[in-house]
Amino acid sequence: MQEITPHVTSLHVDLKWFPQPYPPNVFLIKEGSAAALIDSGFSDDESYNTRMKFLEAHSDARIKYIVLTHHHYDHSSGAHRLRDATGAQIVVHKDEEALLLDSTSETGDMEIPEDQKEAREQAKKWREEAAKAIPDIRVEDGHVLQVGALHLKLVHTPGHTAGHLCILIPEEKLLFAGDNVLGVGTAAIAPPPHGDMAQYVASLKKMQALEAELLAPGHGPLVKEPRRKIQELIDHRQQREDQILRLMADGRDNVKSLVKAIYPELDKRLLLMATGQVLSHLHKLQSEGKLKLEGKGADTRITANG
Repeated sequence: MQEITPHVTSLHVDLKWFPQPYPPNVFLIKEGSAAALIDSGFSDDESYNTRMKFLEAHSDARIKYIVLTHHHYDHSSGAHRLRDATGAQIVVHKDEEALLLDSTSETGDMEIPEDQKEAREQAKKWREEAAKAIPDIRVEDGHVLQVGALHLKLVHTPGHTAGHLCILIPEEKLLFAGDNVLGVGTAAIAPPPHGDMAQYVASLKKMQALEAELLAPGHGPLVKEPRRKIQELIDHRQQREDQILRLMADGRDNVKSLVKAIYPELDKRLLLMATGQVLSHLHKLQSEGKLKLEGKGADTRITANG
């Protein structure tokens, strides 16, 4: 466990089976006799038991809220178990509820190739666990929750998902970023309907304007220079967009050819994710009237406007 500030602790669980370098972060906010959790992590016994052991050692504070940054199962599938154990209320943005409760459809949480049947079956189980986290409180942008003397300002930051939330504690100048900003690398933004690149870039700018001095990401280590990190992400997305437009000007007129040019030495296991990132940028450009798209997936064809 890592103390971030006197009022905030990371309840990290190092999961060897998690397929990415950084498992989901869960944070405890505690002030006086009141407390809240930011995200819940997975519902597996290792995650749940480790976190409950810590919470039981701090039973002088009542967990009032479990605030879910978004519905993806690595952040939400443990919520119902933690609620049952603590009596906390689960909090989500109103635009995220339908996504959280739909266990039957893939919602962009992790791109798993069709041939990985075991992984896809496990993902289905995690979605079913996440769907048990029926919200107790549905919020909109600017809603404030109070935990002792601390104020949790809930900021609607869509793009990674429709109802993605960031949480600002003004007294701590600390921002919980969910999956909009990672401690290492860049977030995956799925194409519509699961994600929206235009909204994501706008949300990054909104987050930057909050002027937090410390950022707690959904995965990975703390970010100690939030404004610089967020600007790097904005710049990265603009550079990728500029690259796509240059390649189109050189005659690349379909997604498959763009992916091949942008990622020439790509591991085939990452092909699905890379295709999704290119599509996300193309849908943003289409929404801005700069091109037209026809078709699906890697076979999508592109026509420039003007």
